[in-house]
Amino acid sequence: MSRRAVVYLYTQTGQLREVAEAFVAPLEADGWRIRWVDVQPRVAFPFPWSVRQFFGVFPRAVDPDALVELAEPAGGFGAERDEQEVVLLAYQVWYLSPSLPIRSLVAGHPEIFENRRVISLIACRNMWYSAAIEVAGLLRTAGARRVEVVAATDTRHQAASLVTTLRWLLTGKREPFLRFGRAGVGDAELARVTAVGRSIAGQGNCPADAAPIVPMLAAADLFAGRLFRNWGVTVRWAERYGAAAYAASLVMFVFGLAIGIVAGLPLIGGAALAGGARFETWISGAVNRRISLGESTVQEAARHERAIQ
Repeated sequence: MSRRAVVYLYTQTGQLREVAEAFVAPLEADGWRIRWVDVQPRVAFPFPWSVRQFFGVFPRAVDPDALVELAEPAGGFGAERDEQEVVLLAYQVWYLSPSLPIRSLVAGHPEIFENRRVISLIACRNMWYSAAIEVAGLLRTAGARRVEVVAATDTRHQAASLVTTLRWLLTGKREPFLRFGRAGVGDAELARVTAVGRSIAGQGNCPADAAPIVPMLAAADLFAGRLFRNWGVTVRWAERYGAAAYAASLVMFVFGLAIGIVAGLPLIGGAALAGGARFETWISGAVNRRISLGESTVQEAARHERAIQ
């Protein structure tokens, strides 16, 4: 097995770099040679976001054809091309889609991933499934020979993590406040990600818990992902008719999102409760099949489904 890896990474908050460093630490301790390539758009995205910028990026974020121009890193994107070098693709999730710079990297530079083993490394609040499916499709088109996923999430109560994440994104403040803890991926998740890296260093494969699937969240993600893409089409269509129509469509999206959260999650929860183990098996299997690529990962997904049954 190769003992070389390249990390392609775009992060605004710095959290993703923390996760990536936790992941590669055991690889480096085992003697792997790691090189880092920072992915940066020529026109930087803001951090923290203003409310207008935060919602304004939505139409492009959910458009699978939307790309941004990237700044060329020193040495280029494909320096030291070596098909035995493992590619670590670290990305954020924007509106249940991969961030625009990472989508642009995979779509614009497929040669980086051709015939390579790619490990997608995700850091997000709790929903990464639709984004991982989109990235797996892009990597399949690029010719990757194997795709695996490692996901690090904020494991605290969903309501608390929603408050702390929004505060972090809109003000840049991550530290604890009131009765809320520190925003983002916690120490326990970082330790789990390090254990995943240790498993790859020692055994060569991602363990079964590299990207834990929560069936109810996965179902909500897949449903909302489709709605987001449809809303994106609507907002982009409205933009043709001027700023007022565009702003009105975004406001409608925000209200629709709030209604969807209030009404949709209980319905999905009811379906999960009624379906029981069958629901969990179906959702977990569907996600595993669509985020993985390569014979070994397909076999792992099948074993996962059998374990749930």
